Amino acid sequence: MSQEHQPQHHELGEQAQHELESAAREQMEQLRQPEASPEHDQERRAEAAREVIHKQEQAPEPQPAAESEHHAAPLHQRLMPKLNFQDTMRSVQQHLSPASRNFSKFIHTPAVEKTSEALEQTVARPSVTLGATWTALIVGGLAYFVARHYGFHLSGSELLFSFIVGAIIGIVGEGVFRVFKRR
Repeated sequence: MSQEHQPQHHELGEQAQHELESAAREQMEQLRQPEASPEHDQERRAEAAREVIHKQEQAPEPQPAAESEHHAAPLHQRLMPKLNFQDTMRSVQQHLSPASRNFSKFIHTPAVEKTSEALEQTVARPSVTLGATWTALIVGGLAYFVARHYGFHLSGSELLFSFIVGAIIGIVGEGVFRVFKRR
């Protein structure tokens, strides 16, 4: 009977010790590597913010009426939505092409956003834009064809005036629609 080499107890201990040391070295290397790079860190924070928002949407907590009216929210609670928005914007912008990223950064600057919101509430509402465009198209087209048929010269202000009248018609039409919608 041939005698095979059986590992001794101390050899098994050394082998296990060696495996434990190599596993520990690998874990230490993983911890030393900058896994939390700025991009990865921003994505992780944005994902965490999305999870918090999703949880809040699923189970909104009722607030006591007396406390919510008399006490203002702490500063960090008021800043969280802004920080979450900024993290989400950075995360989304990283996936855009360079030209789109630059355009997105320009569009989402505070000055451009506030201007856009102000215009959206006044001049650039859909009813104003739609009424002005269609009225200018119809009235301007009619004025052009009548002037051409009868040989008149147009001054150029006809289109501007029809655009203004159309905007007014759009605002009035929106008001009438809202009155009848309430009933």
